[in-house]
Amino acid sequence: METDKAQEIGRSEIIDQMRWILEPWVPDVDSLEDIDERTNLVADLGLDSIGILQMILGVEKEFGISIQNNELEAETFSRMANLVDVIQGKLYENIRPA
Repeated sequence: METDKAQEIGRSEIIDQMRWILEPWVPDVDSLEDIDERTNLVADLGLDSIGILQMILGVEKEFGISIQNNELEAETFSRMANLVDVIQGKLYENIRPA
């Protein structure tokens, strides 16, 4: 993702992009229509450990970020809002002047 685009991306756009990142890994694809910031990635979408790993790889590729092991806590996946916070934090971290 380009730096200029990172400056403009909002929470709803991140969630929209998450729908297609998650699609191959969610058992009930129809459940993706209703995702929002309150969605629990495990309980509501049925992601298993492999699905979570694949989702993380997809997020890193799509958004051009790197999520560190210490950021991979159960809390991160308890709500979509938490994952969006991590993504936005990484995007803005990448655009801050050194």
